Amino acid sequence: MGLNDHAQYQVATKALLFQGDKLLVLLTPDGGIDFPGGRVDATEVDLSWHQALRRELDEEIGSAVQVTIGRTLFVTKRTFNHNEHTTRIAAIFFACEYVSGDITLSDEHSAHQWMTPQELLATDHEYVSDDEKSQLANYFAAAT
Repeated sequence: MGLNDHAQYQVATKALLFQGDKLLVLLTPDGGIDFPGGRVDATEVDLSWHQALRRELDEEIGSAVQVTIGRTLFVTKRTFNHNEHTTRIAAIFFACEYVSGDITLSDEHSAHQWMTPQELLATDHEYVSDDEKSQLANYFAAAT
């Protein structure tokens, strides 16, 4: 099997951004559950995961928002299909704490909510990834 025969994943960094007992949930334009963060750009390959996440947070929730980025929590898989092309993403989730600042969403998301883990797991909204829903359920179950 040659190098090009292996499954290829793009890498994203994502934040579980907590403010007290609630976390920031973003909604995609079609109403899907998402979290702040995104794919690591080619120009960021020599940066730390935290630096890549910080840029994504500035882009998706605004540079006025101050956040403390903590430890790695888990890694999930996402798959997007667009124009008959499949993109696979490995998303690295980090524990983050909201410090201050007003959230200003990019055009990638239509709304945001602060939700408790229980509210998040009980929501009727679809998740961007079934693997993320499963990983979140496992994480919150272990945390209690």
